[in-house]
Amino acid sequence: MKLSRLQRNSFPFGCLVGLLAPIVAYVITAWFASFNIIIGGKPLGLYVIAALINLLFVRFFYRNGLERSARGVILVTFVSVLLLIFIEKLSLI
Repeated sequence: MKLSRLQRNSFPFGCLVGLLAPIVAYVITAWFASFNIIIGGKPLGLYVIAALINLLFVRFFYRNGLERSARGVILVTFVSVLLLIFIEKLSLI
């Protein structure tokens, strides 16, 4: 199957793939927060899992020669981690 508008080895495709896990983690976290439920006692645990899923995507893309897509996933992962640090006001030290 051929992607007509978006090539598999492209930066925008990698960004879209990289956004999937953080968006799903945010939706699940927001949904559970509305019921005052903390998953596993760690409110940020799903975001860590989302970052690990993105690392698996990066590995898959690099092993299959899709370097541009891997770069998009890496960018989205780093930006989402930075946003999480600033939004949650996490202490780095």
